[in-house]
Amino acid sequence: MSALWRSLSAWAHYAALWLSTLWLALALAWSLLAPFDFGYPLWYRVMDIGAHLDRYASQNIYKPGFQNLSAAEHQALFGALRKAVQQGGAGLDSIGYRGPDGHWRALLRPAERGHLQDVAWLLQQARWLTLAMALLWGLLWWRRRRAAVLSSGQQLAGLALLGGPLVLWLLWSGPTAVFYQFHHWLFRAGHPWFFYWEESLMSSLMKAPMLFGGIALLLAALAWPSAWLLYWLARPRRPLDTGGAVVPQSL
Repeated sequence: MSALWRSLSAWAHYAALWLSTLWLALALAWSLLAPFDFGYPLWYRVMDIGAHLDRYASQNIYKPGFQNLSAAEHQALFGALRKAVQQGGAGLDSIGYRGPDGHWRALLRPAERGHLQDVAWLLQQARWLTLAMALLWGLLWWRRRRAAVLSSGQQLAGLALLGGPLVLWLLWSGPTAVFYQFHHWLFRAGHPWFFYWEESLMSSLMKAPMLFGGIALLLAALAWPSAWLLYWLARPRRPLDTGGAVVPQSL
């Protein structure tokens, strides 16, 4: 086996390990946070979503009276939306509240239901991807004693090549622009995904996109320990043959 091939094989192993580890750590964090509605009661207070609803839900001509509900009712409705999306979109039509006239009103308008159905479909595809990543990580763990070790400097360079473009994009365009661009890529043309706060109880209830930034912070904080553990368990063990040069071992 040529030195070039051994080097490329080592780089490929690390790239696959980093990507599978990151995905699995985030998937685990997602699974742990989902039953707690991703900390929505916390963000409801921190982001003052109640006052946000007083301002914008009160302007909603399609679904009046939503701002008059209690904080507990708002949080329960978010939890119902989360549960329905996690279950493939089942039950979205049945989520609603009592309006000021005492009549039951559906929380979502048709376009909003369609969007959450799209989100539910994406989550179903993400579960298949998680299974594939788990199989890939298992293969990398099995090959860990035969995979060559890269130096710490080489690993940092590889991480910079993989993650650098995204970091630069975030710094240049800002998180909101990146968030919207991913929506353009992920959702099919003709399927609305942007909703004004004063026209959408779904959007105002989530104070979108601010809430997603808070959830992303929780996911990152929870994923970090498991990502390190997964990496440590499957990290390569065999020194890279560089023609006699000693390659420093890394964790």
